Amino acid sequence: MEAFTLLEILIALALVAILIAASLPYLYDAQGSSEADRTSDAMVTRVQEIRKESMESGVAKELQLSSNGIAGLPLPGGWSLQLKGINDSAFHPPQRGETWTFSPEGICQPLELRLSNGEKTITLSFDALTGQVLHDH
Repeated sequence: MEAFTLLEILIALALVAILIAASLPYLYDAQGSSEADRTSDAMVTRVQEIRKESMESGVAKELQLSSNGIAGLPLPGGWSLQLKGINDSAFHPPQRGETWTFSPEGICQPLELRLSNGEKTITLSFDALTGQVLHDH
C-alpha cells in the first residue's frame, strides 16, 4: 500500500490555495456584474410600470429622480444615478425635485440613465414612444 508523504500533501494544498486565490477576483467581478444587471433590470421594469400606469389611468405620471435612484426603487449602496436629456450635452446628477414625465399616451421625454458604482457603469437609453430600452452598455 502506498501512502502520500507530508510534503506531497502540503504541495497539493498549496496548489489548491493558489488556484482559489487566483479565482477570487473573477468571482467578485461576477458578483458585481450580477448586481449591476439586477439593478438595471429593476430600473427598466420600474420605468415600464410607470408608463403602463399612465396609459391605463389616462393621467400623466411623473417619476421622481435622484442620485440615489428613482421613486420606488432606491439604488444599492455605492451606486449613483446620472441622467442626460435630449438637450443635455453631458450626464449630470438629477436636480432636486427633478421628474421624468409619462403622458397618458405612453410618450415620455427621451432620456438616458447612467448607473455607476465607481467600478461598473451601465447606460440605459429609453425610447420616447415606447419606453423600451434602446441599448444598454
